[in-house]
Amino acid sequence: MARSKKEPGFWTALVAEAQASTESLAAVAAKHGVTEAALRYHFYKREKPTEATNKTVPMLPVRVEGDSRLFSVEMDGSLRLRFAEGCDPAYVAAVIAKLR
Repeated sequence: MARSKKEPGFWTALVAEAQASTESLAAVAAKHGVTEAALRYHFYKREKPTEATNKTVPMLPVRVEGDSRLFSVEMDGSLRLRFAEGCDPAYVAAVIAKLR
């Protein structure tokens, strides 16, 4: 895909559409002629808290078992999320915050 500079309003609208959609991010991105990576970037950029709203994040128990390159986070004993070693902590926090 050819790179072209999009207006900030374009990304705001596209992120809102992706959040409201039942389609995958890849499908929404393809529909608008952008890469999934670009959409994810703007999606998480919009979710990032500003310094004024930055709050203390409660710690979660993390269990590392065996020789795995994955770590898991259990929520309420009914949901287990697995992330690759070296995964961006901000991404993990954003996923957990969305699921709460």
